[in-house]
Amino acid sequence: MNGKPAIVLLSGLLFACVQAPPPAPPAAPPPMAVAPQPAPAPVAQPTPGNRRVSIRTATCGTYLQLADDDRAAATMFYIGYQAARLRARTINVGAIADAEAQADAYCEAHPNRPAVEAFRLAFLRTLRR
Repeated sequence: MNGKPAIVLLSGLLFACVQAPPPAPPAAPPPMAVAPQPAPAPVAQPTPGNRRVSIRTATCGTYLQLADDDRAAATMFYIGYQAARLRARTINVGAIADAEAQADAYCEAHPNRPAVEAFRLAFLRTLRR
């Protein structure tokens, strides 16, 4: 009887000593198709800090050539400028888009005229009411 437990014990020890093989690592995913990166947007050159623009002689043609953001800023400037010159106490904010459209139409028809004139006429027609 002494031999049986030894065999069982021995086989149990051998079985216990054998380590199971490590699980296979997961298969690496197939490489992702690399989409071409879009070209970076062009960087706008900063406007020099000491650039001077003549308010009263800047032409409509120059105004029309401005980038959209710059044109929006110029529009608001000229509307405020006209409001101050005409001593307006109120402005119909809802009519600003109409004033801008009228100034743009004037500038397209008269590119060599001063932009300030386009906004003066547009202000008087739309914002002064």
